[in-house]
Amino acid sequence: MSEFISTFITGFQDIVQKDLSEKLEGCKILDISDGLVHYKYDRNSRDLEKIVYFNNTFFVLQTFRKNEDFAAMVKAVCSQKNYYLISKGTFRIRFQKENQFEKADKNLVKRAEETVIANSKLKPDRVSPSTEIWYSKRRDGFGFCGQLISKREFTEKNLHKGELRPETAYLICCFASLQGNETVLEPFSGYGGIAVQLVKKFKFDTLFISDIEKEKIDYLSEKKQFAGNEKTHLSVQDAFVLENIKDNSIDCIITDPPWGFYEEIENINDFYERMFASFRRVLKQNGYMVILTARKNEFEQVCSKNNIKITQSLHTLVNGKKAGLFRVCF
Repeated sequence: MSEFISTFITGFQDIVQKDLSEKLEGCKILDISDGLVHYKYDRNSRDLEKIVYFNNTFFVLQTFRKNEDFAAMVKAVCSQKNYYLISKGTFRIRFQKENQFEKADKNLVKRAEETVIANSKLKPDRVSPSTEIWYSKRRDGFGFCGQLISKREFTEKNLHKGELRPETAYLICCFASLQGNETVLEPFSGYGGIAVQLVKKFKFDTLFISDIEKEKIDYLSEKKQFAGNEKTHLSVQDAFVLENIKDNSIDCIITDPPWGFYEEIENINDFYERMFASFRRVLKQNGYMVILTARKNEFEQVCSKNNIKITQSLHTLVNGKKAGLFRVCF
């Protein structure tokens, strides 16, 4: 069985462990830590590209657990015969420590290059190679040498301002643990990061999608995921009113409300007070909310003040900002 390492968004390791075991048949997880999963998989490696939350994926050449320095790692890899998943084309060697690339001694780089050349038909290209061999060390002492076989090209440049990355939206939906028969509400849909993932990847009975800005709902209405979909209902609505949503009709609210960084919000605590008052009306008795926010302190204060229970939470990074994902109920 071939071994692979994939990286993902910080904070979601428990979610990834559960989801990967379900979504990737035949996958055997060897180890998982914050932002990294090490696993065995003996089927088509192209399947790994379908996992939306994987950033970089590596074919593993060797792993290290004794906080080895780069010289020792290169020596260990060079002392054995290596098989490369991508064996033709061009390559370069990269050294990474705690998510930062480092320059290495020229002789060390040359030695690492020589072992790749000796074990494959790859030729060195330090500018624009078709594949890369990484020597990577993490803060927890774990290290590996692996061949980069896929990387997520999607960047914030492809997003509207404040829009969630698809992998973040997907993991938020995983965190909700939908059973498939719920009536779900996304009342701050924006450009639809969460709504699109719900429709593409998850089961539900009915999904209500709304935003106060008409142009955003018009934008979503043109997406193929919603055209003719009888289970989804898009509307322009104020999340503090939700006039088209009946009392006690919603099982789950999954949303990423404004943080006050990209929009003018005079008082974020008051914003959350009004939001929860609206949500309380439409939620069923056993309903719950999954809410992402970078205003963690204020959010927790409002929950405590209003006796709103935080039953689960995790901490992550969204667009470089520290954020919290909360599961809460009344």
